[in-house]
Amino acid sequence: MSSTTEFIAELFRAANQIGTLTSFERVRLIERAAATIQAQRDLLATKERVLPLTYDVTANLEKMKAQAPEMPEVLSAVVMLKCADEIRRLRILLETDQR
Repeated sequence: MSSTTEFIAELFRAANQIGTLTSFERVRLIERAAATIQAQRDLLATKERVLPLTYDVTANLEKMKAQAPEMPEVLSAVVMLKCADEIRRLRILLETDQR
């Protein structure tokens, strides 16, 4: 399993067990997800690929990271699931580009 796949699974597990996470753990996962998404977007941009826009919470990564400490548990879980989906989507685009 790739590290990206493992991180996606980690985000899903965390979202499903949100009540067991501390505030620090929730914020750190969201920050890691934002960094992963940004890195994938940057990589696609350097390959001169058209990057499909997103209109969910992952559209503005800085705002998402800034609001993470104040997010209620349920919203943190939703953000983690959205991030996992975006990371998966970008990974597919990157893999398609390598073929």
